[in-house]
Amino acid sequence: MSSAKRRVEQVSGHVQSPDRTPKIICETKEHSKGNTVATITFSNPAKLNTASNQLQNELIAVCERLSKDETLRVVVLTGAPPLAPGKAPAFIGGADIQELSRLSSSDDARKYITQIHKTCLAIQQIPVPVIARVHGYALGAGLEIMAACDLRVATRASKFGMPEPKIGLPSVAEAALFPSMNGIGRTKRLVYLGEDIPADEALSWGLIERVVGDEAELDTAVKEWVDRLVTMGPQILRVQKRLVTKWENSTLAEGIEAGVETLAEVYEGGGLIAKKMMAPLLKK
Repeated sequence: MSSAKRRVEQVSGHVQSPDRTPKIICETKEHSKGNTVATITFSNPAKLNTASNQLQNELIAVCERLSKDETLRVVVLTGAPPLAPGKAPAFIGGADIQELSRLSSSDDARKYITQIHKTCLAIQQIPVPVIARVHGYALGAGLEIMAACDLRVATRASKFGMPEPKIGLPSVAEAALFPSMNGIGRTKRLVYLGEDIPADEALSWGLIERVVGDEAELDTAVKEWVDRLVTMGPQILRVQKRLVTKWENSTLAEGIEAGVETLAEVYEGGGLIAKKMMAPLLKK
């Protein structure tokens, strides 16, 4: 990936932790001329990159800014490495239990979980593919944030789970995505038993799309996907993502009709971009 142009931001959220340390780091690189790729790192390694209110606010702000970037082609989400060797790695180790313990009313709980939903929605509304690069734990809110991404690749050491029952809470918000990803039986296993699901099993469920051996292989796999996505038409993946979102939220008939209209949209003005990309194949 070209490093000719690189922008690294540490984003201050609306709600700060006492140390005022940003919990989201966003690095934007130029992959090729006119095509940029953003990597968002969850940076709360002392707490397994837990999704504190501050981290969520910062993530929403970054997603909203990236969504306005017309050169953006792909976004990668990942967790910061542990602070010391031997410590457990995490994508996101869940919600901040200290914040949960301070909730004292139904209104507090409603505001808290609505914020997690808004965080997942901000990821889903990024108009280009979002890849979850997972090494280590993806638990609770972290698993929901992972599920909000478009593509997911994880190391074999990674574990996935919804531990909320262990602390007397239900799994809610974007846990509603799980039945369509895994089926209702596996969803019940996730949200009833509070187990940690190993990566190979998560792959067989459809919770993730690919498993690799270690972090070096993880970086290679992410790079392969990024390189492949960037070669697609500059706008077509934005169009395709909008259509897939409609498929997820419509009946079969509505989804087919949306597809008809989407192809018609691509051919407005003659479909010049598509024809340009078809030209080499027509010469064979």
